[in-house]
Amino acid sequence: MVENRDCDECGESFETEVVGTSTGEIRARLCPKCRIKRAEANKLLPAQVAKQESVAKQESVEECQCESCGDTFPGEVTIYHRGRHSREVRPRLCSVCRQREEEATEARESEELARAREEVRERWRQRCGIPPYLQARSFANFEDPKQGDSLRICRQYAEGFSTDQAFGYPSLYLYSEVPGVGKTHLMVAIATHIIDNWQGDPEYAVCPIRFESGPGLVRRIRATFNPATQDQEVAHETEEEVYAQLRGVKLLMLDDAGKEQPRSYRFTQELYWYIVDERVKSGLPVVISSRLRMADLKGVMGGDTVDRLYGMTKGQVVYMKGESFRKREKVA
Repeated sequence: MVENRDCDECGESFETEVVGTSTGEIRARLCPKCRIKRAEANKLLPAQVAKQESVAKQESVEECQCESCGDTFPGEVTIYHRGRHSREVRPRLCSVCRQREEEATEARESEELARAREEVRERWRQRCGIPPYLQARSFANFEDPKQGDSLRICRQYAEGFSTDQAFGYPSLYLYSEVPGVGKTHLMVAIATHIIDNWQGDPEYAVCPIRFESGPGLVRRIRATFNPATQDQEVAHETEEEVYAQLRGVKLLMLDDAGKEQPRSYRFTQELYWYIVDERVKSGLPVVISSRLRMADLKGVMGGDTVDRLYGMTKGQVVYMKGESFRKREKVA
């Protein structure tokens, strides 16, 4: 009988003849190439190597004793014969104890995975750019009843977003004429929902969110133009380092776009063109909040950038009407 098996040394598949003997079956463990290499290394003929590495396997059903409960049970025992040496392999546990051990192992691994994921989520919350005083904001504690439609749209947006399939997902634009209606709260709630519901592999986890305020981002970029001083406690941030945080992130969030008061609109237009153009090229979405209609952002962002934003949002603009919730409810 001839069967295919993988070589013990190189892993390549090869055909080997299986020979039945009184002690079991004999099959080659090395492919012809590895057999020749070993023969050359040991100054042996390939046939001698084949004889040395051949293993006979003998299988039988015997009465075994469970190491856990002590009961006896019929188990498959395998004895491997190689030259003058033999090795016996027999089951340690009965079927009941084996299942119990597998369930305990699975539960322990699930618990460890859940703990590792939560550690990753907490690290993302601290590093994604959301200010600490906003990190507790969520859909559950969004309290303005007059913004029910906006809450529904943003919740649906967050629930439909997948960190594994972010490519091609539409962007979102939140707009209000007055402050205090909850734009920032809903943006943070979107990020919180995505982070809290992430179920990926902690070993390969990369933060999917980057949260920036428009004016803050402009200040960060401008600060990179200042020469570094020797007495600085922290390393001077470069312009490329700032852009690297934005480039390729699964969901970029820009809060309060349009509040910038630049010395030159040319600077902000170049900045936003670069950011939006990178998002378009990578096929990744951006969530923006502003007190300006999208058309009125042309001064800050430039006409071409705004035109691209229209295409990225696919008409998805959340218009949040009404008065300030903070002023109405007298809350901070």
